[in-house]
Amino acid sequence: MDHNKKAVSHVKVTEIPPTQEIGESLLTGVILAAVLEEGQRPGVWQGMIQALNRGAAGTRAGTADAFLFQAMVDRLLAEFRAADLGK
Repeated sequence: MDHNKKAVSHVKVTEIPPTQEIGESLLTGVILAAVLEEGQRPGVWQGMIQALNRGAAGTRAGTADAFLFQAMVDRLLAEFRAADLGK
């Protein structure tokens, strides 16, 4: 064994404070994509906004940001777990 090798320096990782802010442009994009998926017929926009408000009301923070953030986390975990099952 070669004892003269230099030890690998440790990388210092700093944590960025987590945020659940989605932002107005992403929020609008999500609603638009959902409306287009359903088809632009009378009442769909209002229905999507009502659905978003119901989802938001079910979160601890009571916000659309929290609702969509949790949806993204749930989807990411589903993908992670599906990949993990294939091992």
